[in-house]
Amino acid sequence: MLDLRIDFASGTRVDVDVAAITRTNLHAHPNALEIVYVLRGTLKTRVSSETFDLDAGDYAALNRADPHILEGSADNVTALVHIDLDACREIDPFAGAMMFACESFDLPRYRRQEALLRGMLLDIVDTRGTPGADGTATELIRMLCGSYSLADYYQRDRPLTAAQRERFLTLMAYIQSHVDSRELLDDVARAHHYSKSYVSHFLKDTAALSFTSAANATRVMHAERLLLTTDDSMRDISAGCGFSDVKYFTRCFVDWFAQTPAEYRTANRAAVQRDNDIAPVPDDVTADLIRQHRRRVASPSDAPRLSITPILLKNVGSGADLFAKVTSFEHTRSETPDGPPARRTERRPHLLPLRIGPAELDNGALLGSLASFADAGVSPCLVVEYAGRESTATLVDALAQQLRDVGAGAQIWLVYRGAHAKAAVDDLVTEVFARHGVDVQPVLMG
Repeated sequence: MLDLRIDFASGTRVDVDVAAITRTNLHAHPNALEIVYVLRGTLKTRVSSETFDLDAGDYAALNRADPHILEGSADNVTALVHIDLDACREIDPFAGAMMFACESFDLPRYRRQEALLRGMLLDIVDTRGTPGADGTATELIRMLCGSYSLADYYQRDRPLTAAQRERFLTLMAYIQSHVDSRELLDDVARAHHYSKSYVSHFLKDTAALSFTSAANATRVMHAERLLLTTDDSMRDISAGCGFSDVKYFTRCFVDWFAQTPAEYRTANRAAVQRDNDIAPVPDDVTADLIRQHRRRVASPSDAPRLSITPILLKNVGSGADLFAKVTSFEHTRSETPDGPPARRTERRPHLLPLRIGPAELDNGALLGSLASFADAGVSPCLVVEYAGRESTATLVDALAQQLRDVGAGAQIWLVYRGAHAKAAVDDLVTEVFARHGVDVQPVLMG
């Protein structure tokens, strides 16, 4: 059976499993958004026509009713977070019909929210089965609905207004629920009292989507489900999905899946019936992995990489050159080429001075938790007090070594009192850089 409904506990909108996944069958969740978070190993995730290779720390949203297969490495551990979208309509009335675009390496990284979303998912997994998980899931859905819909995927630099967003989601919901119509553009325009030209231009202007691409994507995804769950002929499926004829249906399907509909059915029907090869994971193992991931922060040098969706491939260059946007991610500067410096819009990190002495280095716990501060938008500054040349050099050497061992980055401030120590401090800063490649900031205290 393709459809696997999630049994949510009464009064909750989130369900969490943690499993060691070798391979699942081909299945879909008609009543839930699924977010997979890889805690250990790797996970190949095939969702309809798209495949993600996820590493530990990666996560991806699998949309409601999308057929998918998960295949893990021998050491895989994955958290499966299911959210009841029908129970989220008070958060957003379109939640139940919304298509989300949220893979850790793509739009969240582009928006520099990868670590924030990771932290929310870890909180949900860590507090699974408690009211805290439900509360965090509520905030997560609010963020996804507001910033990670299909329209947000294409228009990264120009957020939709509230009116544009509502209109876009209304039109997309109509397309999804009238997929069998051959005159879909006429029907959409008539139902919403717009001209056909307005509907087409609105979709292109607000989401860089042509109407034909949006409609055919919806039709093809509906056809995929019929191929997997029925013995209907290609002619019947073509007609039921609003295609003008079997030839056009086949051409569109091949564009998305690189297979004819018949080839896809033959290759995938058996995967629906096979058994899952998954195993439960002990709570203590899960807890330890969560602690490790709370220290993980995406490197600012990691540029986002696109999720190559079929609709994207149909629309690159038509209204939003995402490849150029993502390629320029690492080269973004505060100055515009033809004008004055652009106004800084992102928030500056909050600095958190942490005094470091021999005791803090002995147990190593403080340095091991540095990554968690970055998740909260806080930049730790490690404060070392100058207490004579030799003892301070020994302390700073040990600090630099431990930072390298735990893979953490943090500013080091060398605090001294009195101008008479300035020359000695400068010499020490130079030596530390020569030995460790670490910049130490001298700070004169009054």
